Amino acid sequence: ESYIVSELLDFDRIPLDFEFSLNDAKDLHIEKKSAYCYLDYDKLNFPLTLRHWRNGDYFVPFGMSGKKKLSDFFIDGKFSEVEKRNAWLLLSGDDITWIVGHRADNRFRVTYTTRRVLALRFLE
Repeated sequence: ESYIVSELLDFDRIPLDFEFSLNDAKDLHIEKKSAYCYLDYDKLNFPLTLRHWRNGDYFVPFGMSGKKKLSDFFIDGKFSEVEKRNAWLLLSGDDITWIVGHRADNRFRVTYTTRRVLALRFLE
Protein backbone atom coordinates (compact mmCIF):
# COMPACT_ATOMS: atom_id res chain seq x y z
CA GLU A 1 0.00 0.00 0.00
CA SER A 2 1.49 3.36 -1.03
CA TYR A 3 0.34 6.90 -1.71
CA ILE A 4 1.67 9.45 -4.16
CA VAL A 5 2.15 13.06 -3.12
CA SER A 6 2.42 14.95 -6.41
CA GLU A 7 1.93 18.33 -4.78
CA LEU A 8 1.67 19.54 -1.22
CA LEU A 9 -2.13 19.52 -1.18
CA ASP A 10 -2.01 15.74 -1.71
CA PHE A 11 -1.09 15.44 1.99
CA ASP A 12 -4.77 16.24 2.59
CA ARG A 13 -5.82 13.24 0.50
CA ILE A 14 -3.90 10.46 2.21
CA PRO A 15 -5.29 8.43 5.12
CA LEU A 16 -2.65 9.64 7.61
CA ASP A 17 -3.00 12.89 9.49
CA PHE A 18 -0.35 15.45 8.59
CA GLU A 19 -0.03 19.16 9.09
CA PHE A 20 2.23 20.62 6.41
CA SER A 21 3.49 24.01 5.31
CA LEU A 22 6.03 25.48 2.96
CA ASN A 23 8.10 28.09 4.76
CA ASP A 24 10.82 30.60 4.09
CA ALA A 25 13.84 29.19 5.97
CA LYS A 26 14.59 32.47 7.75
CA ASP A 27 11.06 32.55 9.27
CA LEU A 28 11.17 29.00 10.58
CA HIS A 29 10.83 27.93 14.20
CA ILE A 30 11.97 24.32 14.62
CA GLU A 31 10.27 21.97 17.08
CA LYS A 32 12.69 19.27 18.20
CA LYS A 33 10.17 16.46 18.52
CA SER A 34 9.95 13.25 16.51
CA ALA A 35 6.45 14.07 15.25
CA TYR A 36 7.96 17.01 13.33
CA CYS A 37 10.13 16.87 10.23
CA TYR A 38 11.79 19.74 8.36
CA LEU A 39 13.03 19.06 4.84
CA ASP A 40 14.91 21.25 2.40
CA TYR A 41 12.15 21.68 -0.18
CA ASP A 42 14.58 22.29 -3.04
CA LYS A 43 16.29 18.92 -2.46
CA LEU A 44 13.00 17.03 -2.86
CA ASN A 45 11.96 15.43 -6.14
CA PHE A 46 8.20 15.27 -6.60
CA PRO A 47 6.16 13.17 -6.64
CA LEU A 48 6.90 11.99 -3.11
CA THR A 49 5.79 8.51 -2.06
CA LEU A 50 4.40 7.42 1.28
CA ARG A 51 4.73 3.67 1.86
CA HIS A 52 5.66 0.97 4.36
CA TRP A 53 9.22 -0.31 4.65
CA ARG A 54 10.66 -3.08 2.51
CA ASN A 55 13.66 -5.35 2.95
CA GLY A 56 16.78 -3.57 1.74
CA ASP A 57 15.52 -0.07 2.56
CA TYR A 58 18.16 2.22 4.00
CA PHE A 59 18.56 5.87 4.93
CA VAL A 60 21.19 8.26 6.27
CA PRO A 61 20.07 9.05 9.83
CA PHE A 62 19.84 12.74 10.71
CA GLY A 63 23.19 13.89 12.10
CA MET A 64 25.16 11.03 10.51
CA SER A 65 27.00 10.61 7.22
CA GLY A 66 26.78 6.86 6.66
CA LYS A 67 23.90 4.68 5.47
CA LYS A 68 21.88 2.57 7.88
CA LYS A 69 19.56 -0.28 6.98
CA LEU A 70 16.02 0.29 8.17
CA SER A 71 15.98 -3.21 9.65
CA ASP A 72 18.95 -2.20 11.87
CA PHE A 73 17.24 1.07 12.82
CA PHE A 74 14.17 -0.92 13.89
CA ILE A 75 16.29 -3.35 15.93
CA ASP A 76 18.21 -0.50 17.62
CA GLY A 77 14.92 1.27 18.39
CA LYS A 78 13.41 -1.96 19.78
CA PHE A 79 10.45 -1.80 17.39
CA SER A 80 7.96 -4.65 17.72
CA GLU A 81 6.91 -6.60 14.62
CA VAL A 82 3.63 -4.65 14.59
CA GLU A 83 5.46 -1.30 14.87
CA LYS A 84 7.77 -2.27 11.99
CA ARG A 85 4.84 -3.37 9.83
CA ASN A 86 2.95 -0.14 10.59
CA ALA A 87 5.90 2.23 10.12
CA TRP A 88 5.49 4.71 7.25
CA LEU A 89 8.24 6.13 5.07
CA LEU A 90 8.19 9.33 3.05
CA LEU A 91 10.35 9.03 -0.05
CA SER A 92 11.71 11.43 -2.63
CA GLY A 93 12.40 9.27 -5.66
CA ASP A 94 13.97 6.14 -4.18
CA ASP A 95 15.45 7.98 -1.19
CA ILE A 96 13.83 7.87 2.24
CA THR A 97 13.39 11.42 3.55
CA TRP A 98 11.62 10.57 6.81
CA ILE A 99 10.71 7.53 8.86
CA VAL A 100 7.41 9.15 9.74
CA GLY A 101 7.23 10.07 13.40
CA HIS A 102 10.76 8.82 14.10
CA ARG A 103 13.78 10.17 12.20
CA ALA A 104 14.59 12.29 9.16
CA ASP A 105 17.26 11.57 6.58
CA ASN A 106 20.37 13.72 6.82
CA ARG A 107 20.54 14.24 3.03
CA PHE A 108 17.36 16.36 3.11
CA ARG A 109 18.13 18.33 6.30
CA VAL A 110 17.77 22.08 6.58
CA THR A 111 21.15 23.83 6.35
CA TYR A 112 22.37 27.42 6.25
CA THR A 113 21.93 27.40 2.44
CA THR A 114 18.28 26.22 2.62
CA ARG A 115 15.81 28.75 1.23
CA ARG A 116 12.48 26.87 1.45
CA VAL A 117 11.47 24.35 4.09
CA LEU A 118 8.73 21.75 3.94
CA ALA A 119 7.55 21.45 7.55
CA LEU A 120 5.60 18.32 8.39
CA ARG A 121 3.90 17.26 11.58
CA PHE A 122 2.55 13.76 11.95
CA LEU A 123 -0.62 13.66 14.05
CA GLU A 124 -0.79 10.06 15.27
